[in-house]
Amino acid sequence: MLKKITLLVGMAISANVMAKGGVSPYLPLNQVPELEHNIQRLLAVSKNTHLMSKPYKAHDIYNVLQKIRFTHPDLYHTLTYQTNPYIQAGALTFVKGTASVGTNNKNLPNQRGQTTKTNLIIEGGANLSLGDYFGASAVGIINEDGIIPTQSIVYMGFKYAQLDIGYREHWYSPFNSSAMLLSTQAETTPSITLSNVEPITDFKIRYDMFISQMTEQRGILKNQRVENPEDREYEPGKPYLFGLHTSFSVTDNLTISLSRLMQFGGGPRSVTLKDFAEGFFSPGSKDNVGEDDTDDANFELGDQLGAVAFSYSNTLNNLAYELYAEVALEDTLGGGGGGRNNAYSFGLFIPFINKNHSIRFEHSNWQALWYANGIYLDGNRNHGNVIGHWAGDEHEYEDYVAAKAISLDWNWQLNRKEYLQTTFRGLKNAGDNYKTSYEMQIAYNNKLARPMWGAKSWGVELYTGKDVYGDAFSKLAFTASFN
Repeated sequence: MLKKITLLVGMAISANVMAKGGVSPYLPLNQVPELEHNIQRLLAVSKNTHLMSKPYKAHDIYNVLQKIRFTHPDLYHTLTYQTNPYIQAGALTFVKGTASVGTNNKNLPNQRGQTTKTNLIIEGGANLSLGDYFGASAVGIINEDGIIPTQSIVYMGFKYAQLDIGYREHWYSPFNSSAMLLSTQAETTPSITLSNVEPITDFKIRYDMFISQMTEQRGILKNQRVENPEDREYEPGKPYLFGLHTSFSVTDNLTISLSRLMQFGGGPRSVTLKDFAEGFFSPGSKDNVGEDDTDDANFELGDQLGAVAFSYSNTLNNLAYELYAEVALEDTLGGGGGGRNNAYSFGLFIPFINKNHSIRFEHSNWQALWYANGIYLDGNRNHGNVIGHWAGDEHEYEDYVAAKAISLDWNWQLNRKEYLQTTFRGLKNAGDNYKTSYEMQIAYNNKLARPMWGAKSWGVELYTGKDVYGDAFSKLAFTASFN
């Protein structure tokens, strides 16, 4: 009874906070799987949501949640309880510990550079709201290699312009298992982000833009991009990364998004505001520049990635579904000099096969030289990992081959306390140097009737398969959650 009263009080406080239309804290990203899966179900069955980038603002999810109170009461009550800590004035949102053993030191998909050899992990977060227009959050990961901030920021502003300063992650894609442009495959870096809490106009326009300085690259081109690689001069440095994502609604069911990334400057390369503006509005003339096009070594801005995506949600014979796709491009559609350097992805999500099951399928196909660039020897990498699709790390460091990747997610709510998530991934790199990679990830979680040593649930996860070199890998992990 006391637990129910506490929840009702929390809901009342949260409703008051959300109604004021100020700034909003964020929900976790690739850290609390059951909560995040339920949010994906919520967005798929709700019309007029139009959320195409992550992490999601608690304000958005709270508003969408109110729309399914009578159509999906079980999901409504579950998510109300799960999201309540994130929209309170101040709360410890989640605490989780993981101990594991693994082999082969393979990258874990979308886990910020952690590998099968990462043995001890502590994750947690806390939010603090100081009025309608200011707040702070401390969210991160501690492992044996150090601390990885995920959503450790201060935020301020109002409903049409929220400013985030700190370690704020960005996921620019409607896809859930991967993102071609920007994901959590690599660790984030400090950034300044501006976005809106409330959508603008009847078209539900949303925007998110940021500027960040990446980690040091081993070499950034100093002189002109001459034909002979031996004549090119490089110096180490830290490039900048600018991101812009915007989306708008076409109908209640259809959303379209546009995303841009610009990696520029760093080390020996100087960039003026005029250079940046020209690169932004005319990427074809400021990128893909040949050695005979100009004598100015700094004329070429850097590297650019862009994407156009759509997401469509509806029902067919009372079966809800979400269909989405994305076309991503490097510099300009079709590439420079007549070449092609594009990526194509599509996905399908069925949130309720029945009450307890959901399934998601995603496929991506990209051409050679994705995440590579002649100016930056490490390409589009941060902390040594690509900033986009998890499969971008599954090849030799400088061999940016074309590839095809698939993922299949199956979520099964066994009962009110037990939850099972199974993910299958496959990857085929072009060329005879690689083998077809396949992997399976099975995670089981059980909520305890009574807390044990402070833990409210426990879980076990098996991650196993063969990589692109034909080598087997595995990881067995045990998890305890304290929230």
